[in-house]
Amino acid sequence: MAEMDEQERKVVNEFCHLLEKSKQLFNGLRDLPQYGHKQWQAYFGRTFDIYTKLWKFQQQHRQILDAKFGLKRWQIGEIASKIGQLYYHYYLRTSETNYLNEAFSFYAAIRGRAYYSRTNKEDRNVQMSDLMVKKLRYYARFIVVCLLLKRMKLVRDLVRELSKQIDEYTSAYEPEDQLEWSLVLAEIKSFIDADNTINVLDMDSNNIVLSHRLSTHNTPPVEKTSTMSLTLQEILIVGNCNDQVKFSELTIDMFRMLQTLEREP
Repeated sequence: MAEMDEQERKVVNEFCHLLEKSKQLFNGLRDLPQYGHKQWQAYFGRTFDIYTKLWKFQQQHRQILDAKFGLKRWQIGEIASKIGQLYYHYYLRTSETNYLNEAFSFYAAIRGRAYYSRTNKEDRNVQMSDLMVKKLRYYARFIVVCLLLKRMKLVRDLVRELSKQIDEYTSAYEPEDQLEWSLVLAEIKSFIDADNTINVLDMDSNNIVLSHRLSTHNTPPVEKTSTMSLTLQEILIVGNCNDQVKFSELTIDMFRMLQTLEREP
């Protein structure tokens, strides 16, 4: 680490503190119960707060962090990816599709700004294969979000990019998880094929992507009265078919049911 004056040292120390705290909070998410609101909301709130601070802090002090801390682009991409994951998991807990859009915006920014594009040459102190795995996991998560938002053209673009990245990863490192990533790619392609059993075309023979989520156009208004005292807060959906096509724990029947119960963003 380069020599620093007092102000630069404070910036680097604060960044390291926020980075470590964010990792601790993020790792604690897996210990939360899967259902119920009381325990997870407060913890998610604290985690969001620390990541918001971390993101803004690295933006405000990028020059110092680049020069004195040696901040790499893939590290910025990791922070953005974690924020995207937080929004995605918030969506899973609430079925609020606006959070999907927030996750999409962070994942799209990672791709648009090419935060992971130089993972094979940026940091000699980090295992290159580990950085490649981070990139592959990012692609898989981004594809899930795009599937749920029915951005099918982008899904196909991402699948092609993921396939290329997997080929580069396996040819360069001959990793033990080579078969695992080949299965991930096969699952994605099978899922897309299963969801694409019928093509709907417009007058010019272009594919039309249909949405089955609830909206003001397909949901009748409900008049609230003084006798309405119950509010639906949670729905537990259970699939009942073995050996379904799935991708990343998302089975094809669950994928379809979710979209009929959720509202448009």
